[in-house]
Amino acid sequence: MSEKPQLDSDASIAPGGPTKPPARGKEHPAERSESEQAFPRRVSRETQEAPVSPEQAMLNEIMDRSMNLSQTAPEEETEKKASGQEEAASPAEEEAPPSPPVKNKPSSAYIYLAVLFGAAFLMLLLAYFIQQRNNDDVMDDLRSTTASREELLEEIKALEEERDQLQKEVEYQKSRVTQKNKEVEQFRSAYENSNNHWNNQNIQLLTLRYFWYIDQFMKNKDYPMAAAAVLFQADSLHETWNTQVAINPAQIEQYDAYRRELINRGYLQELDESPENNGFRIWFTDQWSPSERDDVAALYNLWCTLNAHFLLEGDNAAAQYLFYYPLGQPETGYQDYVSRLASDFTLEQFQIMKDELTKDWYITVLADGSIIKNYSASQTDERYDLPFQLPETWSWKYH
Repeated sequence: MSEKPQLDSDASIAPGGPTKPPARGKEHPAERSESEQAFPRRVSRETQEAPVSPEQAMLNEIMDRSMNLSQTAPEEETEKKASGQEEAASPAEEEAPPSPPVKNKPSSAYIYLAVLFGAAFLMLLLAYFIQQRNNDDVMDDLRSTTASREELLEEIKALEEERDQLQKEVEYQKSRVTQKNKEVEQFRSAYENSNNHWNNQNIQLLTLRYFWYIDQFMKNKDYPMAAAAVLFQADSLHETWNTQVAINPAQIEQYDAYRRELINRGYLQELDESPENNGFRIWFTDQWSPSERDDVAALYNLWCTLNAHFLLEGDNAAAQYLFYYPLGQPETGYQDYVSRLASDFTLEQFQIMKDELTKDWYITVLADGSIIKNYSASQTDERYDLPFQLPETWSWKYH
């Protein structure tokens, strides 16, 4: 039996001569599925349409290169194998010797895997560098945020310390204000007590002076002057005796006796507590009313002048009582009334007062007895009125 030449199982004999077998791993374009043919176009279209970053473009380029290498290596291997088979097939057809043993060559799958692993390693390495860069950026942001947070915490701590300091200062100032208010209240209370004490001392002193003048007027039988002193000044202080000021009971008893004597003699009269009496408990009788008689008005005018100068220490008021009213003008006859009706004690007091007012430049006494009021910067323009109404014949003199 003759042995048939063994041909490669992949080779086929067709009429008209040997035919070249198709290369492995190389498919006809028509044999590809529609999804495989459309996938590269879709990827490239999406890649073209979507905006990519530089890192993503680098990754795409590496992947394209790795895919091209993986496709090119199997194709070259297949072509080499096919060409070797063609060269081996033509002598086999002629001589048909036995095929030599095929040496083990590295498979294209290993090359493909090596390329894939290399591409994957490059991708991982690139991703590592990108991730490292992103991590550096994140760390920088984190450091910046941490630094800002620390600055904010320090600022908050400083503000809290300042707030605590201000609160302590406020508490300290409140305590000082409270202490100052207490001191002010103490000073105010002391001032009121001192003022009240001074007023009481002043009332006591005035009361004693009025007692002295009333006693002198009564002893010298100058009853109209004593009645004026009781009505205009002393009687208004009667309520303060033994309540605000301490007055000797014997002196109060003597004053009450003089007051009753003036009422009994017809100089004064008691009044009821009517609003029409303006708070006066006593008033002049009609016989001794200053609004009806010029001689009585002259004596009462003199008492108001003496009271202002010696007791109230109001020299400006005393000068006005002499200048703006009839007592200072000889032609009115008031000085003659005083000379005829007043006692020697009263005339002496009148002369002393005129001398002191002249010395202090409040008045000037002319040769005919006329009194002129002097003006100085220390004197005020306040007008002092008499506490009674003058007779109508001299009402024009007030100006």
